[in-house]
Amino acid sequence: MLISKIVLFVCLASMYYMQANVALPLYDVFHQTNIGGQLDVNFVLEILVVTVCIGLAAFILGIIGGAMREAKPYVVLTIVIKILMIPFFGINIYLWLLVMSGMLNPFLLFGIPAMAGIGVVLTYVYMLMTSLPDIIYTIIFLIKNRQRPNVFIVVGIIAMFFFVLDVVGAILLNVGYKKLDKARAEAEVQAV
Repeated sequence: MLISKIVLFVCLASMYYMQANVALPLYDVFHQTNIGGQLDVNFVLEILVVTVCIGLAAFILGIIGGAMREAKPYVVLTIVIKILMIPFFGINIYLWLLVMSGMLNPFLLFGIPAMAGIGVVLTYVYMLMTSLPDIIYTIIFLIKNRQRPNVFIVVGIIAMFFFVLDVVGAILLNVGYKKLDKARAEAEVQAV
């Protein structure tokens, strides 16, 4: 599972790099500077594909980690990743609003809902890429160890599917795993 978290950090760096390649040229356009050069849409799309592939690799590594019964889920690293994603989402919303405001032309108004839809879908995919490895790992971990999930784990998994609540979900997963460890230790003491 640790390898999955490292891959997620690479994915996060790739997302910020992609965002910089969009933000700097847009900044140039609106402020008449020459900091970021020209917007290369093909390059940004290539980075997008690489980022999604890296997220898919993290998902697969989460499945492998769960199947191999890795003892530690490293949910604290997920909390760090989720916190580091907060500025990314803020900048992402700003950039999509900026792109949509550029379409306030009578001939381009029909494209605003399409741009909003694409922005929401891509942002949701980014969020899911950081949540799915932990969700799938937790489900496989509970099934393999034949343990019943506690309330924190159930609510944490559900919360990881929603914006903003995904950070709370990661924290709840961490608390849930600590409660599972505590219950397992108490059961071992009682068995002796």
